[in-house]
Amino acid sequence: MEMTDIARWQQYLHRPEVYEPTSWNFPQHADLEKYVWNDMPPSDQTYLRFAIADGISNELIGTIGFHTIQDLNRSAELTYDLIPERWGKGIATTIASDVVTWAHEHAGVIRIQATVLQSNLKSLRLIERLGFEREGLLRSYRMVRGTPGDFWMAAHVKPVS
Repeated sequence: MEMTDIARWQQYLHRPEVYEPTSWNFPQHADLEKYVWNDMPPSDQTYLRFAIADGISNELIGTIGFHTIQDLNRSAELTYDLIPERWGKGIATTIASDVVTWAHEHAGVIRIQATVLQSNLKSLRLIERLGFEREGLLRSYRMVRGTPGDFWMAAHVKPVS
């Protein structure tokens, strides 16, 4: 992510079809700046977010990465979004698969988890295609624009040898 991506990202995150199935709370430009690439050591407050760019125009069409990165526990939470005009084309599945593989094989992450709003069936299907297993329903887990939301917890765990 680069600072030049933030305005476009903010614009599509404010679209109802993007934010309604998530816990996004209408982020402002300053809220999204923390996702811009930096080389600080990871902590529980670290965000590692990559831009997904159109192969021809190089314009931002989505993001993918991790938050709640815990170096001690070798875990992180997967997060992603995609501009609606690109939904249903396999982009999120392909890139998420690559990012999960990279995290396990090159970043030393053992547990990759995803929390998905109970009503977000598209995202549930995506993570299950990636081999994530549902571990349980977390009731009133996160506030969703002022209302407690129920979220599925799912994880992709690399076998420890």
